[in-house]
Amino acid sequence: MARLPLVDPDDPNADEAARTQLLRARAANEKNPDLPWRDINVVQALANHPRLLEGFTALSRVAYAGNSLTPGQRELAWLGTSALNDCHY
Repeated sequence: MARLPLVDPDDPNADEAARTQLLRARAANEKNPDLPWRDINVVQALANHPRLLEGFTALSRVAYAGNSLTPGQRELAWLGTSALNDCHY
C-alpha cells in the first residue's frame, strides 16, 4: 500500500497539469520496448505536486538521458551506486 496516493493519469478528476506530465511520461516509456512497465509509482506519487514532478522530470532528462555517458557507463554507475549503498534489487 502506497503511503502517498498515486495519481492515475487516466483519472479525469486528477489535476490537469499532473495528468499531462504523467501521460507524457507514459508515452516516453511506451517507446522503449525493454521497459516492463507503463507507469512508474514514484512519478505518480510526485504528481501529487505537479511543480515538483516538473522539476524531477527536468532533472531526470539531464541525469538519465542528456549526458555524455554511454548506456554501458550509465549502467555501471547505477550498479556501482547500488553496491555501494547495499541495495539488493
